[in-house]
Amino acid sequence: MSESCLSGLTRALRKGESLARRRGRAVLVVYSLAAERLEPLRLFAANRQVFGQSLFWSSDQGALALAGFGCTEEISPPAAERFAASTQAWRQLLLQAHQVGPKRAYLCGGFAFDPQGPRSAQWQSFAATSLVLPRILLLREGEQQHWLFSLWIEPGADVAQCAGALEAEWALLQARYTHAPLAQMPVGTQAEDDTQAADRWQDCVARAIARIQGGELSKVVLAREVCLRASRSIPCGPLLENLRAAYPQAFLFAFSRGDSCFLGATPERLVRLARGTLNTVALAGTCARGQHEQQDAELGQALMDSAKDRHEHALVVQTLREALQPYCAMLEIPPQPQLHRLAHVQHLLTPVLGRLRPQVDLLQVVDALHPTPAVGGLPRGKALGYIREHEQLDRGWYAAPVGWLNAEGDGEFAVALRSALIRGNQAHLFAGCGIVGESDPASEYQETCLKLRTIGEALRPPPAAPSVAASGGQSAL
Repeated sequence: MSESCLSGLTRALRKGESLARRRGRAVLVVYSLAAERLEPLRLFAANRQVFGQSLFWSSDQGALALAGFGCTEEISPPAAERFAASTQAWRQLLLQAHQVGPKRAYLCGGFAFDPQGPRSAQWQSFAATSLVLPRILLLREGEQQHWLFSLWIEPGADVAQCAGALEAEWALLQARYTHAPLAQMPVGTQAEDDTQAADRWQDCVARAIARIQGGELSKVVLAREVCLRASRSIPCGPLLENLRAAYPQAFLFAFSRGDSCFLGATPERLVRLARGTLNTVALAGTCARGQHEQQDAELGQALMDSAKDRHEHALVVQTLREALQPYCAMLEIPPQPQLHRLAHVQHLLTPVLGRLRPQVDLLQVVDALHPTPAVGGLPRGKALGYIREHEQLDRGWYAAPVGWLNAEGDGEFAVALRSALIRGNQAHLFAGCGIVGESDPASEYQETCLKLRTIGEALRPPPAAPSVAASGGQSAL
């Protein structure tokens, strides 16, 4: 950190300490300054476990990226009214903040899919709500990059010592960025034998179809989990690099807590808010990619012509419209979906554009939208109840909102699909399907296998490395 930057940080902290003495309580200082050009993903990979927790986010093909380290403040309210309570806590935090520099504070994190659902030990590091103000954050917006530092400063605090501690942490991040060796993916990732699990899951789908045909539900989304084991700890940096290379248009995310890291490359935006303009998508209906251009086009057209998939998609569109209308002064939704092609699958997608009414905030919209019919079902309450009773899976943050919001009220949340929970040498992969009356259990199972390939293939070493993948791993993905 240059002398001028350090002196700017020290001045901001000194002012914060003065305010703290005047108010008789701690003051949150947020200091930002322009940063040299760094690669946020590489910074995250080199420092993921240095400060206990860290995060990475990338959207718009990397034009917007965040790499955050440490935790100055965590918003984690009780499950009841968790979105409204988080908004209120964020507002209160900002009222106590002394912010200096070109950028204001960012809050980053996620939510559990269902705080009332089953809980398992593997998700214990991830609270039902966890929105974190990082101690040090690298922010990329287009060609501009900034560092953001945050610190609570008490009345009478030693300002020079506080500034020195932040500078030392920043220097450590930089040193590891420059000198950390490049990690390699382990060889021989194997899947647990899940033949019986596959049969049980298809039986669960069959029972859901019967309930839907009986009129209890319109749709329910059922997910499953596959656990892969590697020969040694799985490095998250190369895994994210592989995902970025294979899915450049996806939202890339990682939230690390100790030895556990939840990461993924999701195609689905839940909501983006920029200066009062809202963007979201309806994403439902899936088929495979073709082996060649003609087959790909034929499969895509068959998806567009599929009564089952168009019905499933229309349910999502209508639910989005009904959920957003109370919050939007204007709403634009095209009458027909379009094809959204990814590496292994293609989806039906309908973009949605809206203009928020005054006094509506981002987390209100997140609350209104989550869970969408694409990850929960319809009617929402009955579908969630069915999932809790029959799915027998702790989804954790899978299929839940993950993202960021800032002090200006802007932000972006995605639906955490095509994702995995990495714990040491284990990777817990998740995928699900929307079940309607016309669904077929075997076809739905094959669709989950297609979706699991997103992470499964990213876990493989580069082609030049020796690869001895077990047949169990191949069949599971």
